[in-house]
Amino acid sequence: MEYKHLILGLSFVLIGVSEAYSTEMHPSHEVHVHGQAVLNIVLDGSTLFIEFESPAINLIGFEHAPVNEEQKSKLQNAKQTLAATEQLFYFSTATCRSENVEIEVPYTNQHEDRKLPHRGEHVDFHASYTFKCEPVKDLQEITIKLFSLFPAIRQIKTYWISHGIQAATVLESSNPILKIN
Repeated sequence: MEYKHLILGLSFVLIGVSEAYSTEMHPSHEVHVHGQAVLNIVLDGSTLFIEFESPAINLIGFEHAPVNEEQKSKLQNAKQTLAATEQLFYFSTATCRSENVEIEVPYTNQHEDRKLPHRGEHVDFHASYTFKCEPVKDLQEITIKLFSLFPAIRQIKTYWISHGIQAATVLESSNPILKIN
C-alpha cells in the first residue's frame, strides 16, 4: 500500500507536535503500552488513511500464542472486528466508503509463528484503512468506536493531518470524537 509508508513517516513528524497539545503525552517510538493504542490519520484530498496499532492484550486479553480454542476464537473475533470498518469509525456528515483494509494479526500463520517473541516480549495488532470521503469538506469529525469494542483500550494517542493542519490529541472513552477542522 503506497500510503502506508507516508502515514508511518508522518507519525514521526507528528510526535513532536503532540507535546504542544498535552503534557500527559510522552511520545516515543515505543507504541506498546497496555491500555493505550495509536491512530495515525491523514486526509489527502478525498482519500482518508487511518492506521491503528494496539498491544494484543488490549484486543484479546493475552500476549502469547493461543493455547486453547477460546483464545483462538478471541484472536479471530478481534481480526473480524477490525475488518468491520462501519463498526470502528463514524464520519460526521461526510460519506466515507471503505476502499482497502489491511490487518496484521499475530499468531495467525505458520511462517510468522517461527519468529514469535520470547516470553515477556510484546505483540501488537496493526490495521490500515483507506476510505474515499465525499463531500470531503463535510468531514469535520470522526467518532472512534474502538473503545466500546475493545474495553481494555483506555486511551488512543491520535496523530492527524487534515485540511492543512497537523495535530495530536489523546482520545478516551468519555471523549472518542476527533475534531479535524
